[in-house]
Amino acid sequence: MLVERDQEMARLNRLLFEGAREGSRLAVISGAVTSGKTALLHTVTDMAGGRGVRVLPAVASASEQKFPYAVLEQLYQGMPTRLQPSRPRPGLEALRDPNGPDQAELPLLQDFHRTLDELTGDAPLLIAIDDVQFADLPSLRCLAYGIRRCRSEALSVVVSRGSLTGPAATALDELLHEPKVCHVRLAPLTIAGVSTLLTEELGTEEAGRHAAAYHEMTGGNLLLLRGLLDDRFSRLTRGPLDPAPGTDAPVAGELFRQAALSCVYRGGPAHRRVAHGIALLGDAQSVPLLSRLIEVEERLVRQSVALLTEVGILRGGRFRSDAVRTVLLDDLELHELGPLHHRAARLLYEEGADPIDVARHLLSREGSEPVEEWITQALCDAAVHAIAADRRELAMNCLQMADRYTTDEREALQLQATMVQAMWPFNPLSQMRRLQSLAGPAGSGLLPAPETIPVVIGLLGLGRMDEAAAALKQLSRAAAEHPGTDLDTGLRAIRLALSSTYPDHPELWPFLDQGEADDGPWDVPLSPDQTPESPHLTAFRALRTVLSHGVDERAVRAAERVLETVRLSDRTMLTVHAALQTLVYADRHATATSWCDRLIEETSGRGAKALLAYFCVLRAQIALRVGRLRDTVRYAERALEELPARGWGVTVGMPLGMLINAHTAMGNHDAAAELLARPVPDEMYRNRFGLHYLYARARHQLATGRQHAALTDFRACGEKMADWGLDSPATLTWRLGAAETWLALGGQERAARLAEEQLELAGESSSRTRGAALRVLAATRPRHERIALLQQAVGVLQASGGWYEMARALADLAETHKQLGDLDTSRLMTRRALRLADSCGADELSRSLQRTPARSALSEATRTGEDTAAFSELSDAESRVAALAASGYTNREIAAKLFITISTVEQHLTRVYRKINISQRRELPASLDFDVAYTA
Repeated sequence: MLVERDQEMARLNRLLFEGAREGSRLAVISGAVTSGKTALLHTVTDMAGGRGVRVLPAVASASEQKFPYAVLEQLYQGMPTRLQPSRPRPGLEALRDPNGPDQAELPLLQDFHRTLDELTGDAPLLIAIDDVQFADLPSLRCLAYGIRRCRSEALSVVVSRGSLTGPAATALDELLHEPKVCHVRLAPLTIAGVSTLLTEELGTEEAGRHAAAYHEMTGGNLLLLRGLLDDRFSRLTRGPLDPAPGTDAPVAGELFRQAALSCVYRGGPAHRRVAHGIALLGDAQSVPLLSRLIEVEERLVRQSVALLTEVGILRGGRFRSDAVRTVLLDDLELHELGPLHHRAARLLYEEGADPIDVARHLLSREGSEPVEEWITQALCDAAVHAIAADRRELAMNCLQMADRYTTDEREALQLQATMVQAMWPFNPLSQMRRLQSLAGPAGSGLLPAPETIPVVIGLLGLGRMDEAAAALKQLSRAAAEHPGTDLDTGLRAIRLALSSTYPDHPELWPFLDQGEADDGPWDVPLSPDQTPESPHLTAFRALRTVLSHGVDERAVRAAERVLETVRLSDRTMLTVHAALQTLVYADRHATATSWCDRLIEETSGRGAKALLAYFCVLRAQIALRVGRLRDTVRYAERALEELPARGWGVTVGMPLGMLINAHTAMGNHDAAAELLARPVPDEMYRNRFGLHYLYARARHQLATGRQHAALTDFRACGEKMADWGLDSPATLTWRLGAAETWLALGGQERAARLAEEQLELAGESSSRTRGAALRVLAATRPRHERIALLQQAVGVLQASGGWYEMARALADLAETHKQLGDLDTSRLMTRRALRLADSCGADELSRSLQRTPARSALSEATRTGEDTAAFSELSDAESRVAALAASGYTNREIAAKLFITISTVEQHLTRVYRKINISQRRELPASLDFDVAYTA
């Protein structure tokens, strides 16, 4: 079936069979490989036979091109028997011709001319030769001689040809470029043509849907199209090769790949080598590079690229289908592949190409080529780029290969350290052995200083303080020799980190900062000759300031600037983490949550499990400080899922502390006990993260009735924090824990002193710590003094967002009102506390507050007939608003629940107060339509 060849057919028909003409005619059908030249030639010969034209067919072949008169022999075979004795005998006898194998003897030329004259005298004659570019030279000379001298209008010649290369190119070019020659060039099928072809196989609907995709993959090449269709219908491949539901993309199978390979092979050895070279490089964007790689002349390379583009293999210098590139690479022999990859890598490296492209070839080679000096550097460059692009597996492959090839000991150590740094954010457990092997070289000075910094940080996390101290000593020497460099800045940042995180190790004391956190002030404008402080130093200095002195607005602003200007990467992850910790400890919950959620999403998308775990535990800490206990459990558990306890090393106290604290507040004491039973490293208790574990353990012991053990842990927390210079309200409120413990033991005075001390440290600003201190202080006062302190605590906690502590304060306020006989207010506070405790996930507190939602018998009994009449005057809308207000909802919450404006709520309450003769919200009776509050 000929598709989109109507114009070409009509032109050939007019030329060969219609109209007046003078002398013989010659038509040339050309086109890319598999463009349908042979099919069109056969159609022409069939048409000629139908018109009574004698047809002399021949097919030239590359395998017969060296045999003289091979094509002429085929033409004679189609002649009448009486003319055949004069035909030449191709083969060895002709090769012994003294005139040479490429020359035709004059008698043979003249004989062929007379034969043509005799044949055209009887009837019209059509000579049809397929693949004429492969014809032998003697046959071509005979053909040219006969055509030029035959004046008969009855002679027509039509040939199909591919590219004009090889020994016959010159003679053929002379023959086919006469002025009277008609050239018909076949183009690939358009999308419409592909649709027509597909209609025969798939039907109209399917063809219309898939035509564009098939054309995209084949460029309209008939052989490739047939390969795709055969794959689709092949019994062996039908299942897996059907397009996925909802897609139009055809799937390349074995038959398509073989068709593509056939297209390439038909172009000859040089053409095939060009295709292999393109497959190896991935594209043909640089013809000079491709020419040097495969050692083929640039002119020929350009011709092959143009042909591969025309045939539908390439588009814009790239393969239309990856399957074609794959089959071409598979077609190369192993002994060819290694040297080609090596040569490609070297050429790309010399041209300054993308290091990852260079590495791709080095990693693909079979190792048969000699190791050269440039290879290690090329692999290291590629690793750096791969790390920046988060292609960790590629980076590790490059570093491991470079490590195998290097002969320099320091370079090998440097490569090992780079591997640790590259993979630590993703899987620290996989790098622990390698990290430990670097401890000795780092401490002896063999490891270069820049690579020593991440090794020190890793050793600190594992609790190997002696080895970390030895490495820090080497770093200090190197930094002293290069003041003001990045190395010096990195060392100063480590000093700050040590003072705020690992301050309890004598071996590290020489490296602690000497009051750098207090250097300031923060906001002094820089002079023109000053350079801004490194974000690394700023972040750690801000964290140290908040941990040592409490909330400092300048430090908070500095941490926010760091987060806004520093992008998360392997080299900045500790900086970003320190800045975010500053916001968390400073109780900037909204800002910290926003940043933390963003970083969790980013690290999760990258697959950086360790980083994800670090930010998840910070998110758990935020949730715990604001009293969202369920969120605390969820994020802390995720942190331990992403990074198992062994991967946390001596910092495991942070995720465990968050979980234990949350489970204790929720009343899940068995879960907390199970977590406390897990083994932890002793070194954990000597860092800041261990403080959170110790505090959580004390909370659990207090909640489960082991007051003396709790008091011991709270005191230990306080002593460590004081010794380490971290005793600020921002770190941990150990005094309040100890005060609550003394209350449980009956030590009112000691509890009061601790609460007052915490209150003084908290200052006058509205903070979670101040609100909690007011609540604990109220418990040490007589009943009639508690109300004011608890109301103040509730107001401070509501303003600062300490919801769990606010629920506890409301519960204490409800109990105090009850003890003072104010039952209605007590019930109101109870319901507010219950609702808040439920939202926080404080199940134990909720259970202690719960009561059956029924009307107060006392209130009903004391309600007068006048009150009843007043309540009956309330409209439905007013009743709903009043019931929710009596249940403790704010005006904003009521508006949201009832889908009305805050102004409407205020108007309803004003009318309610007037109708039932009260002056303020707290006077609303608790029995007022109690069920409405629960169903609104």
